[in-house]
Amino acid sequence: MKKTYTFLLLLILITSGSCKKFLDTQPEDFLSPEYYYTNETQINTALAGIYSVMADTRNEEPFYAASYISAMGTEGDDGYYRKGPDRNIVGQFLYNASVPAISHLWSGLYEGINLANLMLERIDGADMSPAKKEVARGEAMFLRAYYYFILVSNWGDVPLKLSSTTSPLNNDIERSASKVVYAQITKDMETAYNLVPTATTVGFGGRINKSAVAGILARVYLYWAGAPLNDASKYQNARDWAKKIMDSQEHTLNPSYQQIFINYAADKYDVKESIWEVEFYGNRTDRPRQAGLVGNYIGIRNTGDEVGNSNANVRATARLYRLYGNGDLRRDWAIAPFQYTPVNSSTKVNYSTSAIWNRDAGKYRREYEVFLPKSKGYTPINYPILRYADVLLMFAEAENQLSGPTAEAVNAVNMVRRRGYGKNPATADATADLRASQYADRTAFLQVIQDERSRELCFESLRKYDLIRWGTYLFAMKAVGAEYQSASGVPSDAKNVVPSLQLIDQKHLLWPIPTHDLSLNRKLTQNPGW
Repeated sequence: MKKTYTFLLLLILITSGSCKKFLDTQPEDFLSPEYYYTNETQINTALAGIYSVMADTRNEEPFYAASYISAMGTEGDDGYYRKGPDRNIVGQFLYNASVPAISHLWSGLYEGINLANLMLERIDGADMSPAKKEVARGEAMFLRAYYYFILVSNWGDVPLKLSSTTSPLNNDIERSASKVVYAQITKDMETAYNLVPTATTVGFGGRINKSAVAGILARVYLYWAGAPLNDASKYQNARDWAKKIMDSQEHTLNPSYQQIFINYAADKYDVKESIWEVEFYGNRTDRPRQAGLVGNYIGIRNTGDEVGNSNANVRATARLYRLYGNGDLRRDWAIAPFQYTPVNSSTKVNYSTSAIWNRDAGKYRREYEVFLPKSKGYTPINYPILRYADVLLMFAEAENQLSGPTAEAVNAVNMVRRRGYGKNPATADATADLRASQYADRTAFLQVIQDERSRELCFESLRKYDLIRWGTYLFAMKAVGAEYQSASGVPSDAKNVVPSLQLIDQKHLLWPIPTHDLSLNRKLTQNPGW
């Protein structure tokens, strides 16, 4: 954690912006903190700064703008980073505690937490309606909790700081036990749930709403229930929060899986399916600059201006490709079935059926962008954090852990599968629905849910953490690496990169505490093995 957070940093974060509706705000003249949070405009601008951490494009784009969704390996065994191997690529397990991506994300998250702490300390003095003040309080409280959730998921025990940094002195803070951090996260989120409006009231996925809070609470409790804490009592909490969203009747699955991701590219909202998303906008020629790198760092390889440049750094694994059944329409959207040939054109040439080893992740497609002219690097494509399909699958998993494969849990999975096969999610379908043997017992049904999460949610920064909480991360990554090393037909570039996944070790279950922060905070200790 950094020792000082100057107000200049606050202004920089505010001007960076991140969202095209609520967050499209402009900073006022420089004011010291004690005078800044005095009215509704200032509170909204400060809140924009807290949100902007997720979409920040400074410091090598450490979060959802680029690194977290590509080079940091959050796609787990669903995909791999095509370049390298390189010790700065976190997802290839050659890194150390000084790698910039890790230190920048750590710092960015604590900067967001400090901004939230500042606002929560000052908001009572703001001249604004009590109702709007409570909504803003709820958003700041939730975002602080969410940033702590990302920290505890990746670093384990972390310093828990609930007051703002006012001095560079006396800021040595010990790490709090993970269960203490989780307790604070859920306390803040549950408080926020009662303060923020419904998803229908908000009307778009870029701002916190009750469904977003409930869905992330379900995710938090699932992580708490799984490894490494293994507190099985939390499955009940996860089940109840997911069920709350289902019972609200505010959300349904979009009939078209493909349309979800076209909407992200075309600046369209569908809050019924996409409950919470990181917003990007424009082409970096506008102000505030709100474009990100979704569709570039993770997209389909292209170097031309018509489709839009994409480095396509993430490729799908053969394991993921084979996971889809015949007729599952999600496969050829999640995994690009074609390549642009020549690479600077809009001409699509399909892969052969045997070419399954190095296809690009295909969910985020620049061809559907509507903001013109297209930037060479930056894109307006939004990034999903919580979708209704995830809620259904979280409910099914928690319900199964508590009561086995109940009819309600099986139906929740079948709804997701039916949509994937192009069927009506609400109507039974023999092609898409699970066979009885697949939910004969708790163990069989859990395997189905695990596979379904991969098919539905690949390349949404969830797979790595699912594998960790299920206790299978090390095995899964080694298995992918071993297959690419030994199988025939693997292209040389993939064969050079993917075997590095076998370098994974027990220490890689957590990222190292950044070396820089260890030098600043004398009470910080390093994670085991680093």
